[in-house]
Amino acid sequence: MERNTQLEVWVQARGGKYLGDDIGGAWVTVRDTQTGELLANGATVGDSGQLIPEYVPGASQRPIITPGSAPTISWLVPLATTACFRAELGLTHPTLLEIAVFGALGGLQTAHRAVATQWALPGDQLTASIEICGLILQVMEPATHLELPSVGSPVSLQAKVAMMCGCPIQEGMPWVPSDFDVAAQIRLAGSGAVAQVPLAFSSDNVPGIFEGLYTVTEPGFYSATIQAIQRSTGNTGAGEVTFFTAPP
Repeated sequence: MERNTQLEVWVQARGGKYLGDDIGGAWVTVRDTQTGELLANGATVGDSGQLIPEYVPGASQRPIITPGSAPTISWLVPLATTACFRAELGLTHPTLLEIAVFGALGGLQTAHRAVATQWALPGDQLTASIEICGLILQVMEPATHLELPSVGSPVSLQAKVAMMCGCPIQEGMPWVPSDFDVAAQIRLAGSGAVAQVPLAFSSDNVPGIFEGLYTVTEPGFYSATIQAIQRSTGNTGAGEVTFFTAPP
């Protein structure tokens, strides 16, 4: 006999908040693990939750720790309006669900996928909280396939980095710039040479901006891979662009 099973899926960024509307949410796919049958899919919808200084029932299992000389601890709690995917599954027998999440949908270049399994019983009410790792990294400069006027031209390197939930990296926030290492690897096609260029946090008003400068010394085609690492969580993100100088 088929009975309806209520399912709620919450997608939380590792070390951050829930993936909500401000970052496009996360796409959730629910399947029967044994048969592969698609049971439900859709996006999480809502806000990213609220940070509080003390644990309360219903808060996230992992605290958000801000490193520093005096580390602080915050707990994430969902509100009635917080991003969640809800589905009603018609089940006739105990079913092992495969729940896959993909996001953030507003940062597809550095989106990640996570999968969890959970048993569901007909008529049950289930909650699944899935953590998704990584950082959103957008290369702002240079524009890919940028042609430089000549050898010796400086190339501005700029990336915008954020938590997978879109939470900003900025002084005074739980995600402080000193917890992040951002650098660019510059490769000249055909030479095998690699230059490492550190990117420093910009103190301008826009959060999460890291900048550096590279000077082209030879004509040719270059690729720049910018990678960010959050030391406290192990989160990473990367983006790649190309630029070139025409031969003389």
